[in-house]
Amino acid sequence: MAMRRNMGVKAVVAVSMVGLLMTACSAEKQTSEQPTSAQQTGTSKDTQPTTIEIMSTLQGVAPKETSDVQKELEKLTNTKLNITWVPETAYKEKLNATMASGTLPQVMFTNETKSANIINAARSGAFWEVGPYLKDYPNLSKQMDPEVLKGIAIDGKFYMLPRHRDAARHVITIRKDWLDKLGLAMPKTLDDLYKISKAFTENDPDGNGKKDTVGLVEDGLNAMVRSIAVYHGAPMNYGVQNGQVVPNFMTPEYLDGLKFYKKLFAEKLMNSDFPIINTQQRRDMMAQGKAGIMIAVESDAPVIQKEAVKINPKAEFDLIQGVTGPLGLKVSATSGYNGAILFSKSSIKSEAEFRKILAFYDKMSTPEMLTLTGKGIKDIDYKIVDGFVEPVNPRAEDRKSDANYLNFGVANPSNELPIKSTDPLVIKGKKMVADNAKIAIYDVTTPLDSKTKTEKGPELDKISRDAQIKFIMGEIDEAGYKKSLEQWSKAGGDQIIKEFTEDYKKQGGK
Repeated sequence: MAMRRNMGVKAVVAVSMVGLLMTACSAEKQTSEQPTSAQQTGTSKDTQPTTIEIMSTLQGVAPKETSDVQKELEKLTNTKLNITWVPETAYKEKLNATMASGTLPQVMFTNETKSANIINAARSGAFWEVGPYLKDYPNLSKQMDPEVLKGIAIDGKFYMLPRHRDAARHVITIRKDWLDKLGLAMPKTLDDLYKISKAFTENDPDGNGKKDTVGLVEDGLNAMVRSIAVYHGAPMNYGVQNGQVVPNFMTPEYLDGLKFYKKLFAEKLMNSDFPIINTQQRRDMMAQGKAGIMIAVESDAPVIQKEAVKINPKAEFDLIQGVTGPLGLKVSATSGYNGAILFSKSSIKSEAEFRKILAFYDKMSTPEMLTLTGKGIKDIDYKIVDGFVEPVNPRAEDRKSDANYLNFGVANPSNELPIKSTDPLVIKGKKMVADNAKIAIYDVTTPLDSKTKTEKGPELDKISRDAQIKFIMGEIDEAGYKKSLEQWSKAGGDQIIKEFTEDYKKQGGK
């Protein structure tokens, strides 16, 4: 973590952060010709709702147009939202098509903040630069973590609002009732994790007399490979070795992680369809009693537990931070944000209009609005008891889609009004996230630039990812894997390493 946190984007960010952290005291210096604070934040006495066109990702079914949450949200922010919901699986294609058309909605979400089309569009003036305005919005200026902002900067400027998330959330979710039935202790080492995966597969942990379970479940994103590799001592995505910034998959420690998976796959101790299933299907396998170990964010476990007991009332899950490897206990970390919000200059015609839209996101960053999108409506879905949020009833099935409004928050959802939870998995998960932050391994390239990575990243990522999958599945051996990495290097990988290393050293890394 120190490697990432101490590097800094010193000159540019220092200037930007001075502006970001300025207080409203600067208003005293306004002349009669300057906008008032109310005009600056879009909260003038104009009672007409601000119409905002938004394109955002969708999980599951879209909220109804008559959604009570949207009505309440619009009322509290004095807005009228015209939302285009795009299924998460199709969003990248839709975003690229929208960018290519040149007809952009006012507000768009992107989960690829450093893709070539986003960077090129920003440089060509397609988006409003957010950075200079943040100081005028108390909630945004408070919630925008300077370290996270570094990660989304383009040429030292901020063209988007990152959706903040806790970074070190990866933990191991495991079937505790299966451990108990088989007389096994919680895993502490990589060898323990292998042995438990084997027992969960071969020793009938669910007691149905069938060999229909696997130990570990993975999906096509290969997220767990990164965690397993970090347990073995590998970097998170990119790290520094021998003075160079190198991708994790070119390190011997990462290869050790792949060998761990290769062994699980060969012995059928993990799901054989991992390259083609998604994150939700992985969760479903855990809830349905088809798998017993999953590495994921801590918030998945309580949801899986609730679904699992509907099928098997005796199902019980537990959490551990991770397992000890050669460097001790280390965990993988994300960038600290989950995509970002862009503002189109062609659709937002004036600064005054842009300020009103920023005022919406400023309001959305309050604890009350985060709670509305995350928990529902006060006194219907939850009530406040002794200063804590207490759910009244679980959301009805036809209202679960309202959780998609969480996408409109840029502040960390952990800043909701405090919840006094009695769920042991929730309580334990929150503590683990805090503990993980002390031992997390971060991607050192988050604030770095590589022109080649921007331009050729997707095609090069496909080369490395395909090689990893083929190696795990036994379609290529170690020599074949290394040959694939040579292809990655020649196709532009060596240039990526060179550019990242130069920028790393330029910014003070050693």
